[in-house]
Amino acid sequence: MARIVYSCCGEGQGHSSRTLTMVRALRRQGHEVLVLAARKAFEVLHPKTESVEEIPGLLIVYKNNQVQPLSTLRGNWPMMRDKKKIVSRLVTRLKEFRPDLAVVDFEPFLPLAAKQMNLPWISIDHQHVIPHMSPKVPMAKWIEQLSCAFVILQTHVGEHANLVTSFYQPDEPHPADVHFLPPILRDEVLKLKPENTGHVVVYQTSTSFTRLPELLKTLPYRFHIYAFDQTGTDDNLTYFPRKNEGFIEDVAKADWIFTNGGYTLMSESLFLNKPVFSVPVQGQFEQWINGYYLEKLGYGMMCTNPQEIPARLTSFVQQLDTYRGNLKGKDFFGNERAIKSILRYVDQHDPRMDKPIPEPALKPA
Repeated sequence: MARIVYSCCGEGQGHSSRTLTMVRALRRQGHEVLVLAARKAFEVLHPKTESVEEIPGLLIVYKNNQVQPLSTLRGNWPMMRDKKKIVSRLVTRLKEFRPDLAVVDFEPFLPLAAKQMNLPWISIDHQHVIPHMSPKVPMAKWIEQLSCAFVILQTHVGEHANLVTSFYQPDEPHPADVHFLPPILRDEVLKLKPENTGHVVVYQTSTSFTRLPELLKTLPYRFHIYAFDQTGTDDNLTYFPRKNEGFIEDVAKADWIFTNGGYTLMSESLFLNKPVFSVPVQGQFEQWINGYYLEKLGYGMMCTNPQEIPARLTSFVQQLDTYRGNLKGKDFFGNERAIKSILRYVDQHDPRMDKPIPEPALKPA
């Protein structure tokens, strides 16, 4: 069996949950996997699986539900200044581990170390869907779109393949080394039996959307909120810890989901047949494009102006049955195809493997 080094971005719960799912599956296949995780991802992964080591990682600074570019740049500058030292330490660790393949989930340093060692590597993430989609982008979003595409293309250069997991995919032809897969779902999600019990789950990427409770109090629904560092009940709002073991079970029992534009919760909600009302974090183009295709495909609604939330929600709730009907029969499960795709590249580059290289099943049977 092969040795695989797998690195994970430190921002966003989706990266760590996807990494954990893939690493567990690879280990079940008998492969030895070293996990390199940054910041929040390390905090999530270290208690849940073995062979996890912490590496530096990029951060994103939020305020009032909006990305702060200058603060983000200042926060990342010391690490980018020490990029050569970080990569050098990674090269030393890789020489000790002697991997056959590197897998990268939107993490910037392992690709640089892999290239120095002439180590084959592939990426698996959602972000790489963006350069291949062509939505009608408002002029106000053009700078965000260009900046986002630039970061994505510069973060990963030289990979053997992009495995792109997404609930929306391009119709037009794309490069042969880019493979589109349905969402990768956690084992906990696959075991759930969804039902509608009358409440709405609210999740926010950061705690910075301070005006949210005031908005929600004006609406005639029971909200279970996973967004702030508090607990308890206030009128129609019930607060839960952001890191709550019962969160995804609560999602499975909700009538619908109120969230930002984060890809993972959207995908899990859609798999559980839950329509999504999306309020993307301002300044995060990836969240905007997720909301755009959520609405375009008829799975939910996007609202980019917090002042319009009450009116948009009224329209959204009136269409819940339509959204649920649109979700039925759709393919939101890509785990098996993702593992087959990764193992294809293990087979290609592991000299101990002498079996034929199977073409991965990239489309539903």
